[in-house]
Amino acid sequence: MKGSLTPSIWNYFKSPKAFQFLQAGKFYWLLLLSSLSVLIGVSAVIATTQPQKIVQAIPGGVINRPTLQLGSQGERVSELQAALKLLGFYTGEVNGIYNENTASAVSVFKRAVSLTPDGIVDADTWQRLFPKEPIVTPTVSSPNLAPNLANFPVPTQTSPPRPTPTPSPSPQPRPTTPAQPASPTPRPAAAPATQIPGVQYTAQGWPILRLGMRNSEVRKLQERLQQLGFLTGGVDGDFGPSTEAAVKAAQQRYNLEPDGVAGGATWEALLRRSPGQR
Repeated sequence: MKGSLTPSIWNYFKSPKAFQFLQAGKFYWLLLLSSLSVLIGVSAVIATTQPQKIVQAIPGGVINRPTLQLGSQGERVSELQAALKLLGFYTGEVNGIYNENTASAVSVFKRAVSLTPDGIVDADTWQRLFPKEPIVTPTVSSPNLAPNLANFPVPTQTSPPRPTPTPSPSPQPRPTTPAQPASPTPRPAAAPATQIPGVQYTAQGWPILRLGMRNSEVRKLQERLQQLGFLTGGVDGDFGPSTEAAVKAAQQRYNLEPDGVAGGATWEALLRRSPGQR
């Protein structure tokens, strides 16, 4: 079979029908057919690796930005907050709500760019925020406008004026209230103004009473000793042994020398106590 096909192929190539349009030789057509598939593959590779031209969209046109003030909400409020935050005037959250913090940041920015610091974003404020963009400020805000925060033109940042520190008033000293004792000690009664002749008195006016004396001053002494529980007998104005014993008991109770003589220290100790206190 193989031996019979070979002469047929050679006879076909020798025939004028096979190479009637070729003048280069007998094998030119065979080489052209064998290299055709290679040329097709190389062309495909070159076609896929050729870079494609991409048309860049050039932004343009007028941007509508509404007048914003306290209580406004929406996309433009978020755009405003983001722009102020980029410039360093706003430190709050970008949430699309025009609150007190946003109004305060707007006022500081407008004061920095020589505008009235009224906290309202008008056309002049938008123009200072975006000086390279033509801006139209409609009267009615449209919350559906999508912000373009990625392409913000950041203007030259102007440092906000520092507020002049107001001197704080010096604290006034509080009046000190003297501490009151928990249980005030009763002050002793004043010494008698009148004096009995024949009775010795201290420099403060207290009578010095002792055993054997009988007068109205002894009666006062007995009444006081009875009120404090030192004297159990009657009050008769006679400085007897029972009265002397009561005076000694009181002197021992109040850390005085128990000599039985009622002098100035004994009178003050007796009158300093209340009737229910010993």
